[in-house]
Amino acid sequence: MMKEKIREFAKTLGINKIGFSKNSVVALFPYYVKGESGNLSMYARSIDYHTVAGEKLEKLSELLVDLGATEVLVHVDKGGLDDRKAAFEAGLGFFGKNGMLICEEYGSYFFIGQVVHNLEIQCDTPLEESCLNCGACIKNCPGRALSEDGFEIERCLSEISQRKGQLTEAEKRMIKQRGLCWGCDVCQEVCPHNSGLETTAIPEFLSDRVTELKPQDVESLSNREFKEKYGKYAFSWRGKAPLERNLKVIFEDTL
Repeated sequence: MMKEKIREFAKTLGINKIGFSKNSVVALFPYYVKGESGNLSMYARSIDYHTVAGEKLEKLSELLVDLGATEVLVHVDKGGLDDRKAAFEAGLGFFGKNGMLICEEYGSYFFIGQVVHNLEIQCDTPLEESCLNCGACIKNCPGRALSEDGFEIERCLSEISQRKGQLTEAEKRMIKQRGLCWGCDVCQEVCPHNSGLETTAIPEFLSDRVTELKPQDVESLSNREFKEKYGKYAFSWRGKAPLERNLKVIFEDTL
């Protein structure tokens, strides 16, 4: 059976959770590390997930070609495809009030990637379950970006921390209070679906981790040196300026 062949091969790549939506094989890549602290969002502490997931899915796409596909496209969070929607349609999770997809094994701490193809493979069925509707993510969101009506990205602290340029005093206060120089994670940390998670088994996400940055780690580097040192991490895509600004806000009392 084609689906079983794909699932078994995926496991050899370290992909243990896949599903099938229309013309797409969708995969989840858990990144949670139990008991770890730091001042970078959890997702940004390891080697860039675009690279890790992309390399694994390229190998999976080769199998699809061997199985008869004449068109394949690897997609990881870039481009016009909606990875969360594809994962939902493939039965891999359900949506929380924070807009994130949640699955039983990984909570919401996972990346999503997919291989679009032109094979005839039966789709999986979306899950009927839903989140607990406890409202913890809405109640605890630092920027009040979440509400019963949806999500306002311009109020999201993760989005704010990644912006270039000057921040308002209110935005600076949020960054200082949260203490992260990149990202936020509050809506994930308070979510009951994320309690009791195990550390990811994907080795690439456990090696060369950067959990903490200090002002001197960034400000002394030229733009080229910054890219050479941190270019393989997701937090580097905006360059050093937002990080340097945020770190000055966080550490202003000690500088």
